[in-house]
Amino acid sequence: MSIYTPQRRGPVFVALAYRIEDAAAAIGISRSTLFEYIKDGRIPSRKIGASTVIRHCDKEAFVDAAPLSVATIKAQANQ
Repeated sequence: MSIYTPQRRGPVFVALAYRIEDAAAAIGISRSTLFEYIKDGRIPSRKIGASTVIRHCDKEAFVDAAPLSVATIKAQANQ
């Protein structure tokens, strides 16, 4: 039995910005939590027309700035 997996051709694009619903899902938080973080200034947002968007680099920076979990800190201490 074989499973057919089509191969992509050409470049794979990363979105420059995400609408609120997509950014929240990508980060793993709710829409309302993301709006709270925007209001608090924890993650910047932009307005493009009627849409509020989060830039890809801002989404990554937000996640990178989050504190490490206790389990990760303990594992790093044991190395």
